[in-house]
Amino acid sequence: MKPILITLSGTHGSGKSTNAGKCYFLLNREGMKFSYVRNQDILDPFGFVLRRTARILGFKNPTDLERTRPWSLLWSLYILFVYFPIIGGGIELRRLLGYNVVSDRYVYDMLVGFAGDGVDVPAMKLLPRILPRPNLSFVFSADENRIVRARPEHTIDFIRKEKDLYDRTAEKFGLEKVSTDDSPSVVWMRLYTEIGHALNRSTAGY
Repeated sequence: MKPILITLSGTHGSGKSTNAGKCYFLLNREGMKFSYVRNQDILDPFGFVLRRTARILGFKNPTDLERTRPWSLLWSLYILFVYFPIIGGGIELRRLLGYNVVSDRYVYDMLVGFAGDGVDVPAMKLLPRILPRPNLSFVFSADENRIVRARPEHTIDFIRKEKDLYDRTAEKFGLEKVSTDDSPSVVWMRLYTEIGHALNRSTAGY
């Protein structure tokens, strides 16, 4: 059996990180070998540099700097020569060692994030083709009013736009949609069942 890659994506406040951690913990507790990858950890250093530079240059919103051509090209260089080797290589190394992988966020969240901010990063056209292809990808969503109550830093219009972008991304890449408006037990059973099917397909060589 070739170890599988599972990714969890979705809108802010929809529970993707909570469920990624749950997958890692509960599946390992059942004796399955799973490793955990947090996508955002690789992107945060560049984001920090971007925010500090924007402040020094007098940009009130770092996204305004991010939209400029030099910074979109810098993003591309960072993605291709830092992010991709760490994430792509890290996932493949874990699988070589016999570990299945759960990824908290993945390339789909980057596509939605850049599109939502109106940032054109050339490398993003290539990234979905060169990263390890997931065996199973979930996209989480929840009622926008519930998200805004839990995350008041976001507006309801922002969440609605983000949900629409995730819906389009899910359709384009064939991702599994999951609503966390259902109870945690229902959500977990859905994840557990789909992950079981993915493991069975891998065992059968599909």
